[in-house]
Amino acid sequence: MIFCIIDKVSVTLYLFGVALKKNIFALAFIGSVLLAVALLLHARFRDTYNVQISEITLNTTKLPPTSPGLTVVHLSDLHIETFGTFEAQVADKVNTLNPDIIVITGDFFKHSEYHELSLLDKMRAEMAQIILFLKSLRARHGIYVSRGNADFSNDSEISNYFPEELEKNGIHVLANQGRIISINNDSYYVAGIDFAGFEKADVADFQIRGSETNQYIQSFPSRKNSYAHFFAIDNTAQWQNYTYSGRLRVNETEQNAIGVTFYSQFHRGYDSYYRLRQAGTGGAFYFSAHDAAVTGDSLDSGITITAKKWLRFKIQCVTHPARTEMRAKLWNDGEPEPLGWSAAAIDTSTGRIVGGAVGLWSGGSSKHQFDDLLVVNDNGDTLVNENFEQAPMQQSPPDWVAYNYGYQAIPVLMKNAAPELFSIMLAHTPDFAFYAQPCKVDLVLSGHTHGGQIRLPFIGPLYSNIKSPRKYIQGLHNLDGTTLYVNRGIGAAWPTLRLFCPPEITCIRILPE
Repeated sequence: MIFCIIDKVSVTLYLFGVALKKNIFALAFIGSVLLAVALLLHARFRDTYNVQISEITLNTTKLPPTSPGLTVVHLSDLHIETFGTFEAQVADKVNTLNPDIIVITGDFFKHSEYHELSLLDKMRAEMAQIILFLKSLRARHGIYVSRGNADFSNDSEISNYFPEELEKNGIHVLANQGRIISINNDSYYVAGIDFAGFEKADVADFQIRGSETNQYIQSFPSRKNSYAHFFAIDNTAQWQNYTYSGRLRVNETEQNAIGVTFYSQFHRGYDSYYRLRQAGTGGAFYFSAHDAAVTGDSLDSGITITAKKWLRFKIQCVTHPARTEMRAKLWNDGEPEPLGWSAAAIDTSTGRIVGGAVGLWSGGSSKHQFDDLLVVNDNGDTLVNENFEQAPMQQSPPDWVAYNYGYQAIPVLMKNAAPELFSIMLAHTPDFAFYAQPCKVDLVLSGHTHGGQIRLPFIGPLYSNIKSPRKYIQGLHNLDGTTLYVNRGIGAAWPTLRLFCPPEITCIRILPE
């Protein structure tokens, strides 16, 4: 009898335990779902729109003791689709800070895919909303911006539309450019660095390669168009009416493209140039233009390139009051230079280019090599004289900046910055701060990270899209004399929500020490 009672009790307890265990799992599951829903709602309707203002004070010996200093409001990663209530609230918060200048470190657009001809209408519509937001901002001494990876496409027919619209509306676009600004009787140096942000396999770098006795610039295989431009400070009168010569070579001729550009506007942030190119299908070199036009009966030179053999070129550019003329000749290295020209072109269009720097262009699966680059204008000034024999191997050539590698412009820009001026650099990604620090930039302002966008307690951001350590994903950092501030941004990438990482406006006051 006793054992029977014990058995019944045991069975009852077992069944109770099973039921309790099932209920615990059910309760845990329900609790997890409710927590997830609560976090999702909090992220979507609270953190995504709860704009915070971070206030920073920096002291410097580069301002006189009586200086009122400079108030800089920093925004980043707008990702604007429409100018709505949220964007208007952001603008109101910015304007209450009464900034001297407003700086924006890139990613104005929602996606970079809008920078294509097939989506031109969508790009124009979004651009109109961006302009509405920018016009709602108030800064006593202007708005300065750099470009982020959402503001670029590769070799797009409409890639100039964005900077043109900004400049039409009084926005200062710093596309690998720097300038001195004077405010309250003090001067500052402000520079902006482009960040196209394509994969390395898409857009190649140009580096010094070769042997001890023969070094040259080499670009590597790429899926898209790759460029390097001689980084010239804008001086149109000097950079026109010149002769551009050198030699080039490819390892393979099939499915590879190589060429050179001239009268390039890259140093102004524009995808505009003339080009002598071989299209990569085994054809001859010919003249073409980007954001301009060329005509003539001799655009095609009839000259082809042989794999692994140097081909020399010489291009003459002449600017007339109503037209731009160009002529070219090509010949095998080691042979006498031809007396006549192989190709000729003329541009009489309203968009013709009247001057600009030179560059290199390549694409395809081969290695592309360039050497003996020389530019001399009709005044006898040597603008470029590069044989690269003294350049460091496996590094980017000095004074040349490759598309997609904007950090290469930093040393060139800082050479023109007086060391006694407080310097501010706008760089979309904080990774560029580590190139700015050796150049003694005082303050680098960045974004790109969105602060991680989704952060969890005790864990932090779930994702980091920078090469630098995760600690640089947001906030203030000292890099041995260079101050870096990483803004969490205003908008959000997919998914369009933030969790424990609200959008941010940064107000930085630069004061005398």
